[in-house]
Amino acid sequence: MVRRSMRLRVRCAFGLGVTALLATMGAKAEAAPFEEVTAQTIGSTSGWSNKVRLADIDGDGDVDILFANGAGYASPGGPEMNAVFLNRTVEDGPNAPYLEVGPMIFGGTPDAARVIVARDLSGDGHLDLFVGTTWGTQSRLLLGEGSGTFSEVTDTHLPAISAWVGDAEAGDVDGDGDLDLVLADWGGHPANEASGFVRLWRNEGDGVFVDATEDAMPGTVVGWSWELELLDADDDGDLDVAASCKSCDGSKLYENDGTGAFVDVTMGRMPQLPNNYEFEPMDVDGDGDLDLVTINDHAPGTRNGIFENQGGVFVDATDLRWPMAENPAGDDNMAAFVDVDSDGDPDFVVAGLFGQPDRLMVNEGGAFTMDDGAFAPASSQGSLGIAVSDLDGDGRWDVVLAEGEAAFDDHVFFGVDVPVDTAPPVISNVVVPEAVAAGPVEVRARVHDGKSPLEAHDLRSVEVEYAVEGSEAPPMVVSMDWYGEYLHRARLDVTDGTYEVRVCAVDRRGNGTCTDPVGLQVGSGGGTTGGGSTGASATGAGTDATSGTTGATAGPAGDGGQTGTTSEGDGSGDEGGCGCATPADPAGCVGCVGWLAVVACFRRRRRVPVVANSRRPA
Repeated sequence: MVRRSMRLRVRCAFGLGVTALLATMGAKAEAAPFEEVTAQTIGSTSGWSNKVRLADIDGDGDVDILFANGAGYASPGGPEMNAVFLNRTVEDGPNAPYLEVGPMIFGGTPDAARVIVARDLSGDGHLDLFVGTTWGTQSRLLLGEGSGTFSEVTDTHLPAISAWVGDAEAGDVDGDGDLDLVLADWGGHPANEASGFVRLWRNEGDGVFVDATEDAMPGTVVGWSWELELLDADDDGDLDVAASCKSCDGSKLYENDGTGAFVDVTMGRMPQLPNNYEFEPMDVDGDGDLDLVTINDHAPGTRNGIFENQGGVFVDATDLRWPMAENPAGDDNMAAFVDVDSDGDPDFVVAGLFGQPDRLMVNEGGAFTMDDGAFAPASSQGSLGIAVSDLDGDGRWDVVLAEGEAAFDDHVFFGVDVPVDTAPPVISNVVVPEAVAAGPVEVRARVHDGKSPLEAHDLRSVEVEYAVEGSEAPPMVVSMDWYGEYLHRARLDVTDGTYEVRVCAVDRRGNGTCTDPVGLQVGSGGGTTGGGSTGASATGAGTDATSGTTGATAGPAGDGGQTGTTSEGDGSGDEGGCGCATPADPAGCVGCVGWLAVVACFRRRRRVPVVANSRRPA
């Protein structure tokens, strides 16, 4: 296993990249990219954590840490208190210890928790918390009230079902504008028998869920699923399900018929390999659709894999994209994508178990090379969950590991010898109708920041800009709503005419990008322009300087039923009046802020490395 220095792979591009490179070169030569800071952040936790979720639950602008806790591998251990650590960076500075508030949020009752979902499930604009629990226990729902306060509504808002939840994901599977829940249920004791299945809890509005499993889900046995994903596997705009399976011949793929009912399409479309712990979706080859990283389901030994999406059919591309020399046999549990070198293509981190090193896999043109010295220390004993974000506000990615299998401490690593994040969001699969009648028009796009999963805090804004062709008036801007995976949508209320439409996004750091415009003909208003965007324009930091808008319109319910609205303003977070935004933490971009302001105000752009495809709806 070769130790590869990330500094040698930093690509100098467009200002911020130069500054980040110089800052990285100034670091001490022997520094690992990620160094442990557990003691000064969350301290000793010493429990059985199954997964970790990062979310800004108190709305203060920094990212908090939530651990889903509860002991037991294939049979019940003991219930444990879930842990919530409030990040105090904004209030007290980057070296402040985190504040543990788990008992204040979840009360004094321990759980057998496998997963925490943090999304706006009730549609009121606040993050809510769903706790998926196992060993035949009742899962929980807490509705957010703002500023980090929650009310438990389990008895009135969730199906009264004692389940064996292994994982859960939120997304609008039936297209009604609110977020539903899909759950992996192990089906009973012992968990490692082939007796599980996938549940659907449909959101009836305001975060009230009903069990729709019998009517909407296949009856296929899914034995001991530790991870499932909602993803648009066939690129038709709705959410399908990929469910990992440890105790069966292979994992499962369920296709959504567009109404929230699912059909098992596994055979011929999902490679069948046993003992898969994990699916992690991301476009690793830059063709616009989502591929899958798998864990522990490849031979010889227990190695990991990559399934490449070829038109909705997954093909095992492990030998091509993750060769054996970079893919050591051992016991791993989970992966998370992050564009750690800020070059525009997704890298990922693998969490090891029982001495298998936690390591970074660096994307080199769609094939991955291993940096097994990326973490100091590099060996955790029971990493069951992994999450990435910028926790300390320095513009660099940080990593949190949830430790289970026994009473181990969880771990927090800060990125110290990695570049500052200068990569703009990736926008692809933009869908704009070519010609429609006057009225509401839906626009869809896949938008992410090169990391997984996409959390509510990752993107500062995702918007559709549209204007009448040839008009000198500022464009109208409609917020797009997240509805699962990396997918966003918005509704434009349009009258007769020919419009130019583009999608723009800004990440938490302030890096921004816009696609090239495409034409939309409404009614009898002239000829159709364009025909499809082939790329995305981007500034190094902030959005393109055309964010001033007029008018007012509303978009559809999305993440928890929030409506998109047309905004009016002089820029994206711009206080200087030039219509540009700079990174949220200028100190993390030493010596470049003034230069960037000049560049952004003159609207210089660079291309996003991943092509932003546009297409017409089928």
